[in-house]
Amino acid sequence: MRVLAFLSLLLLAACGNLPRPFQHEGDDAPLSSPRSMQPISVADIPGYPNLAKQMVDALEREDIAATLNPGGDNFLTLTGRKEGANQMHWAVTNAKGGQVGEFTEALGSDLAMRTASTIGHLLRGDDLGGADLAARTKVAVDKVTVIGSLDADLLKRALIQALERQGMAVVQDGAVMRVSGTLRITQGLAGHDLVEVTWVVNDDKGVEVGKVNQGSPIMRDELLSKAMDTTHQIAEGGAEGIKQLVHTKY
Repeated sequence: MRVLAFLSLLLLAACGNLPRPFQHEGDDAPLSSPRSMQPISVADIPGYPNLAKQMVDALEREDIAATLNPGGDNFLTLTGRKEGANQMHWAVTNAKGGQVGEFTEALGSDLAMRTASTIGHLLRGDDLGGADLAARTKVAVDKVTVIGSLDADLLKRALIQALERQGMAVVQDGAVMRVSGTLRITQGLAGHDLVEVTWVVNDDKGVEVGKVNQGSPIMRDELLSKAMDTTHQIAEGGAEGIKQLVHTKY
C-alpha cells in the first residue's frame, strides 16, 4: 500500500471547494534550478528495462524536467527502440502525437548522456529555450515550514520540481504568483500520524488567490521509513492544485 494512496486534496478559492484524490510516484532527484524546457515523459524502452530511468536522470542533468509517469497536455514524450545492430532510434512527440524530432545514437555506456544532450539542443534551439521560458507563467516559491519529522528544504525543492513538471517557470524575480506552505504532523491513534499541508497562493500584489489543503493519516513507521517518497508525493499533489489556482487568473 502506498504511503499517500488516500491523501486528499482540497482547493479553496472563489469557485468553492473541489475535493480531488490523487496518487503520485516519488522521485529521488529533486532539483531547484528553473527549467526552460517542456517536461518530458519517458516511455518504457523495449529490451532495455533500466534505460528509461537513466534517461530521466540524464535529462534532469540537462535541466529538463523528466518523469517515468504519463505526462499531461504540456508534456512531450520520449520513445526509444533499437535499430539495427548497434543503434537506438529516439523520437520526441508532443501531446497530440506530432513529431518534435527524431534521431539515432550509437549504443554504449554513455547512451543516456549523449541522448539527453541531443534532446537539450533540439528543444532549446538557438535561443537556449528562452522563448519557451518566457511563455510560461512565472511562480515564486517562498517559505515552506514543516512542523514534524519531514525535511522542509526537501519539500520546497520537490515542490519547485513538481511545479516545473506542471509547465510553470519557478523564478525568484518577476513572479506573478507566490506560493508558501506549511506542513504539520501530529500524533494520531493506532500507530498513525496525521499529515496536514496547506499551500497558500498569492498574486503579485499579495492578494490571496486560494489555498490547496492536503491531509491524511499515515502509518508512523512508513512515514519515517519512506520520508523521501512521502515528501515527493505531497509536492506532486500540491503542485496539481497550485496549477489549478494559478490558472484561475492566468
